[in-house]
Amino acid sequence: MKTVKYKITGLVQGIGFRPYIKRLADELGVNGTVKNCGGYVEITASAESDILEIFAARINYAPLSFIDRITEEDIEETLPRGFAIIESATGEPIQPVISPDIATCGRCVSELFDRNNRRYRHPFISCTECGPRCSVIRAVPYDRCSTSMEKFPLCPDCAREYRDISDIRAHAQTIACNDCGPRLSYTVQGDPIEQAVKTLKSGGIVAVKDIGGYHFTCLAEDNAAAEKIRAIKKREKKPFAVMFADIDAVSEYAVLSDAEKSLLRSPARPIVLVKKKKDLPPAVCGESAYIGAMLPCNPVQHMLIRDTAAPLVMTSGNVSGEPIIIDDDEMRRLRENCELKNRERGDFEILSHDRDILTPLDDSVCRVICGKMQITRRARGYTPLPIRVDAKRGAPVLALGGDLKASFCLEKDGCAYMSQYFGDLEDSRTYRAWADNIDRLKTLEKIAPREIISDMHPLYLSARHAKADKTLQHHFAHMASVMAEHRLTGETLGFIFDGTGYGADGCVWGGEAIIWDGAFRRAAHLSYTELVGGDESARDAARLLDCYLISAGLPPRTADGALIKAAVNNRVNTARSSSMGRLFDAVSALLGICAENSYEGECAVKLEQAAQNSAAYPLELKYDGGIWDTAALIRSISAAAENGEDKHALARGFHEAVISAVCTYAENQPIRQIVLSGGVFANGILTEGIYNRLTARGFNVYINEQVPPNDGGIALGQAWYAANA
Repeated sequence: MKTVKYKITGLVQGIGFRPYIKRLADELGVNGTVKNCGGYVEITASAESDILEIFAARINYAPLSFIDRITEEDIEETLPRGFAIIESATGEPIQPVISPDIATCGRCVSELFDRNNRRYRHPFISCTECGPRCSVIRAVPYDRCSTSMEKFPLCPDCAREYRDISDIRAHAQTIACNDCGPRLSYTVQGDPIEQAVKTLKSGGIVAVKDIGGYHFTCLAEDNAAAEKIRAIKKREKKPFAVMFADIDAVSEYAVLSDAEKSLLRSPARPIVLVKKKKDLPPAVCGESAYIGAMLPCNPVQHMLIRDTAAPLVMTSGNVSGEPIIIDDDEMRRLRENCELKNRERGDFEILSHDRDILTPLDDSVCRVICGKMQITRRARGYTPLPIRVDAKRGAPVLALGGDLKASFCLEKDGCAYMSQYFGDLEDSRTYRAWADNIDRLKTLEKIAPREIISDMHPLYLSARHAKADKTLQHHFAHMASVMAEHRLTGETLGFIFDGTGYGADGCVWGGEAIIWDGAFRRAAHLSYTELVGGDESARDAARLLDCYLISAGLPPRTADGALIKAAVNNRVNTARSSSMGRLFDAVSALLGICAENSYEGECAVKLEQAAQNSAAYPLELKYDGGIWDTAALIRSISAAAENGEDKHALARGFHEAVISAVCTYAENQPIRQIVLSGGVFANGILTEGIYNRLTARGFNVYINEQVPPNDGGIALGQAWYAANA
């Protein structure tokens, strides 16, 4: 007989790991114990050497686990017969991995709708393989007393199941039932789910408290109800996500690839952007060619979608620009105060519960592009799983990200823990949520940063939050985020296209070719255009277009054109910009496609849609001496439009001109490792056009996959740079 002590680090708490080990030990006849210890699991096991070899090998196959390391230590100890799960201990200060929230599993869904099951229609059904984790955990080790389930004592039946190793809820910390679990409540008397369904079917709005925060929901086929949600959220046109009962229901409205089906069904249950084939009402998806589709991820959503028997709008419960609401009193205040001048238009009911949400989590958003899954908003289902990165330096790092699409990153020993998406820090409540969660994640992950890095923008709130030891230019950070998640080394050429970022020369960058050869350097960029009005220019594309026309030597078009020209000529309230994002906006306005960004990226989205199924009018983005000439391109598009050329062909021609310019530049460089990042690469025509052409020519092309290509991913790039430079 041999006795070994195993120490397992990684994602090994909150996923049924100890019950798995207990069942494995019983199957193999291994004696010993297993327990949670701080951020890891400790096993003491005794058996013949050959049995222990099998036992150790099968530890790696625990469902949902992410095994980082297993260490073994032979000990001189004789263990009693049998194997037990024993009380948790503090253990050594080892890096924990917190489980993300996991969508309700198939077994629990079956029980939820089984009239003979004692958890029939239990709104909080879960087991060791599903349910809330990150949103309810207060501390590690992950035990019930360390979660917001602590205030719900187990009834005798749940206590028995908790102890029964053969049960799917053995040692499940979120175990509960209709007798002992959290309770739903509703603003109308009666069964909460029944009343909520009645409200929805009668054209009403319901604010639903879910795992990570509130959602506003209504019937997706009810345009008037969707308009009411827009009034509540003060959200003009940006498309809403839609929840469907199953893949077949999604397929009625959208064309789905196998990869998209897998994403929709995955335990993370993200919103997946899929190509629309059947329209929803204008107030739901507007003119978008895509649907943000999702499947139900928790028991309440499963019951609502089944009982309404219809797709449901499922959008974050907040006022646009503010953080997702998790506090019941705050939602009640919103209900009391919204749209007071038109009560009928703004009112809604509230479906709540009494389990506290400790970490606010929006829905994650994903898509499939270039044959790869890409997260475009990292939150529920993925946060705070670590991303493995190279790290030459040992000091733990806090990367503060940026002010738009704010997120942060904690890195230690090559594990980068990306926070969830928060929003824009100019909103005071968003800033508080972001700052509070920095402290919360530091505590949960047991990381005390010894180095802080931020964006170099002198006015960013994120940069002013704490005294940074380093700064990294915004677009360098975008490039570094791709290099970090793909663990790239050696010379790399990056094309970084977005709307805005503070440049090393004090100008606004956003259309850059960058080279990494041990340091970052800007190698080429779009020609500078003098833009008037600061942030307002990002919204008003018609005025923005005037700036591009003036720069191109053409007359402005708006009523304020003379004033804008005077401001440009005298550089009054102007900034020099090389932004590709602003160029997309200007071209959209120039072609009469969209002249205002009522939500971020609207002009560019509609420009892409206009180009989608058209042949390309021949256009060229000329390059000379490190500069792509945007003024010449604007003149060409303007002349073609005045000659009556089709706007769809010109939209496609513009995309193809950018694709050709990028690929031609890359083909004239000796570097074969290419990175694409920045918010403009949300554009599928552009991204796939560049990716496909360069890969066909033997280049290795990399895009963001685990973090967003927009500003939500730059904290990872900052952390990588601090850990390696």
